[in-house]
Amino acid sequence: VTLARLSPINHLSAKMAETDLCFYMNFIFLNSADMLKEKMGGFLGGMAAKAINADEKISEKVAEKLTEAIPAATAEMGLKIEAKTVYRVGALCTVKFTIDSADPVALVTKAKGDEAGSAMTDIIAAMGVLGVEGGAKSIEDKILPKVKTGLMEKLTEKIPAKMEESGLKVEATAKEPSEQAEWFYTTLEEMSS
Repeated sequence: VTLARLSPINHLSAKMAETDLCFYMNFIFLNSADMLKEKMGGFLGGMAAKAINADEKISEKVAEKLTEAIPAATAEMGLKIEAKTVYRVGALCTVKFTIDSADPVALVTKAKGDEAGSAMTDIIAAMGVLGVEGGAKSIEDKILPKVKTGLMEKLTEKIPAKMEESGLKVEATAKEPSEQAEWFYTTLEEMSS
């Protein structure tokens, strides 16, 4: 078995990537103006927050950082993710994440340790030797939906906690593509009332 068989699989079908391996992270910034007012001080800070539209500025900066930082962090785990800001107006920001490819050995090693990673390498190698049709691709197809679910849960918890460390309160909601439209339009309606 050559090492080429153990390299990440990069050829997910477009349909599978769109339906099964993407999700939306929605962020509502709860205290942008207050945070800016506090940092700048009193009355002038309040005036500045209104003048520069604090929600808009904060969501722009956060979206920019998230679309760079999350793919970089997941790449270290063996997961290639594309992140794209799909909506950003006022206090609401939506980022679409799509899992492009994965290295099953790196994922298992990161999640379960070196011994499990080594076992995964052996399994993939054995599948190649035995001529198992689909081999590593079938393993990836089974792992990635679980990885996506775990990632949705972790990002929903960790991003608000991380932002709160710097004083920004944010509500984060992860949604499947089939749930996004209803959540999005309901939220827009609630925010405009």
